[in-house]
Amino acid sequence: IQTFFTQTANQVARSEGFVERVSKLTGALFLQTLVFGFLENPDASLSALTETSSDLGVTLTKQALQTRIENAVGFLREMFQQALTLFRNELPLDQKTLRQFTAIFLSDSTTVALPEVLQEEFPGCGGDGPAAAVKLQLTFEFLRGVMAVLRFQSGRTPDQTYTGEFETLTAGALYLSDLGYFVLARFRRLHEHQAYFLSRFDTQTALFTVTGEPLDLLRWLQAHSEPQFEEAVLIGSREHLPCRMVVVRVPQEVADERRRKAKETARRKGRTPSERHLALMDWTIYITNVPETLLTARQVVILYAVRWQIELIFKLWKSECALDRVAGHHRERVLSELYAKLIGIIILQFLLAPYRNGERELSVVKVVHIIQHHVRHLIEHLGNQEQLTQTLHKLTQRFLQNGWKDKRKRLTTLQKISAAEILLA
Repeated sequence: IQTFFTQTANQVARSEGFVERVSKLTGALFLQTLVFGFLENPDASLSALTETSSDLGVTLTKQALQTRIENAVGFLREMFQQALTLFRNELPLDQKTLRQFTAIFLSDSTTVALPEVLQEEFPGCGGDGPAAAVKLQLTFEFLRGVMAVLRFQSGRTPDQTYTGEFETLTAGALYLSDLGYFVLARFRRLHEHQAYFLSRFDTQTALFTVTGEPLDLLRWLQAHSEPQFEEAVLIGSREHLPCRMVVVRVPQEVADERRRKAKETARRKGRTPSERHLALMDWTIYITNVPETLLTARQVVILYAVRWQIELIFKLWKSECALDRVAGHHRERVLSELYAKLIGIIILQFLLAPYRNGERELSVVKVVHIIQHHVRHLIEHLGNQEQLTQTLHKLTQRFLQNGWKDKRKRLTTLQKISAAEILLA
């Protein structure tokens, strides 16, 4: 943390041309001002950021800070990439089921509306949506709590075109994603690299028996009365990709709610859902190439729920870190704030990741509030490694005392995985 915010920041500031002459506002102090300023107060104005700068020993006017921000995008973008590389926890979760895999990658995206001035660079989806929007594509390594890949795309870019997770291709790793990333060529590539995939099944995809005979999905499902079953199948009319299909019949009230939402969505788009589409909502269908020796059908279902962790990450970004509340109407101001907030988020995740093991689960929201409350102490001791180490130690002790989730009757996903391990044993 100290090296990143001092030596690395100054080196990158010079190489990116952000700092060209000796100045009180070095690359390090500028980075600290924005990252710690937004970390402490996610809705910080320029005036509030100048207060952070004063705490760091440099007095600035709002106009002076704005002038520096206008040339800071390249510098902050590079520091963001450096943060992704540097702040990586290597302590995996202590779960037998999870540690069968070399890594567990979750991919998903969230969209942030931007001012219209960015419409050409980041066009939105049109219609009732914003004219400009950035889609943040995240590949999160769940086993160690690491943000592996984080890319900016235009708001209208389909999730199916995302290829960032291929930067993480690792034999023995498991890749989880929702239907937005259902691409047979993607599954084939993972399979060829001896990696594993786990996904919901797109019911429009051609389905075959292992001998190559076509399967009518709805009739095949209706022929099974079991609440849960699996079968080896081939998917894709050309790919014939071999995989396990795990099927779970959902409760009637769940199926009815799915149908209600499907009809409402279709009505808004001026369409009528087919009877087949509505009938298939009686089941949840998964596909995977993970062998049964590694995961039972029940474990497949439980483990897929891990994907929701990335939704919680996005919720945190927006609700607690105000990533969707970006001030200003100029490109440089907007992008500088996005990069500064994301650097702070990466550090938050880095501090939290080693403490995810244990019977109880930390509340990420509580931990973020505790860290935000102590940002001033980090700023004060950033120049002294011994004092910074003590400050971080006190900080972690504080959220290990006060950052736990309130006890609840419903089991967490990790607790369900542990329970399944005990049953299998």
